Amino acid sequence: MKKYELVAVVAKKTGLTQTQVDEVINATCETIVETCVEKGGEVNLPTLGKFRQKSNPARDGINPLTKEKIKIKETHTLKFTPTATIKKTIND
Repeated sequence: MKKYELVAVVAKKTGLTQTQVDEVINATCETIVETCVEKGGEVNLPTLGKFRQKSNPARDGINPLTKEKIKIKETHTLKFTPTATIKKTIND
């Protein structure tokens, strides 16, 4: 499902305009990124799951072409962990 499809479905279910729903979705995404990345917190949506920043520490690696040892620097990403209910739904 693309964003415009999501916006249309949510607008139909809530009675809001597509413009209003689009603004809410954009604000939600911005807030999740701001909270998790900039403030180091987490966002818990009880019916869906939890968003948090994950840090992958620096490590040694090997270049597969030259077999030389290389340093892989620390990286950061946004991690989503679904609720047990969602996991059960997916696995059934």
